[in-house]
Amino acid sequence: MKRSSVNMLAWIKGLMAHQAIAMMAILAVLSMYAVGFYMAGEKYDFSTTWFLYINPIILLAAMAVMGQYLYQYDSHFANGRPRIAWPQWKMWSFIAGLFLTIILWNSPMNFLVHRSMTIYTIKLMGEFELAAPLLVLGIPDNVTINNKRYLYGLLRFAHNPAVSSLALLSLLVLWSMSSQMYLGLKYSVIFMLLPGAYLALGIILWMQSLKVFPSLPNLRNHLQKAGYVFVTEVIMMGMGGMWFWSSTSTNPMGSSHILWGMTPLSDQRSAGIAMMALSLPTMCLVSWHFWRWIEDILHDPETLLFVDSED
Repeated sequence: MKRSSVNMLAWIKGLMAHQAIAMMAILAVLSMYAVGFYMAGEKYDFSTTWFLYINPIILLAAMAVMGQYLYQYDSHFANGRPRIAWPQWKMWSFIAGLFLTIILWNSPMNFLVHRSMTIYTIKLMGEFELAAPLLVLGIPDNVTINNKRYLYGLLRFAHNPAVSSLALLSLLVLWSMSSQMYLGLKYSVIFMLLPGAYLALGIILWMQSLKVFPSLPNLRNHLQKAGYVFVTEVIMMGMGGMWFWSSTSTNPMGSSHILWGMTPLSDQRSAGIAMMALSLPTMCLVSWHFWRWIEDILHDPETLLFVDSED
């Protein structure tokens, strides 16, 4: 694909060209607001409901991203480029990822997270394990980044495996998730930024694994990528296992008003199961890298395992 600049009105054109998708998105947003204010009732003040739990800025940003994507999608075919580089399933993958991002990040689901460690775990891990891969799988092949823009330098820095490894280590190991949840419940700024941090790191990990941008720093081969992703997922699954098997509660939700009448310890164990289950899709990525590495070895003429098709 050629380099393309972001037109401020392009997202509106993209939504107008796909009115069915735009109407579905608008109805989904209106439904979220209706459900949100119904769930809020008189327990929450207007500013908390509007700016924290169902913030319109995040919803409008998501609409703009979707419109820009659809505009670029239409422009791709208008210029006579092949469909194989940007098949329709990629478009639906991106839209599904964007929709899931909003549901987990900024929806009436936020009214329940303070009463359930399990829901808070699904909120954060869902961004990393589900929304991020759907968004990355929706990126077309052979994308070229305009290296004259300041965002290119930021993306190149974040895409460096050493930088992303340090960020993952800090988020997953040095700063425990239960502590993150506690601070998220206490400070609204952290509550709003945490899902974005998990989403951004998930996107970086999947972009590195699938080599979406070949011009950016990356790991050399499939074995390194398999090991990199495997270590990340083992840490997450290990944390989930600790929550499940622990006999003491580290649940930041306190001891009262937990959903479904669960105790803090049982809620923590349920959160551990959710974390381990949500790690399974990315473990499939590890398996894919491993088998691609085996395939590369079998077809490498410098190894004894080289398979000659003419024999």
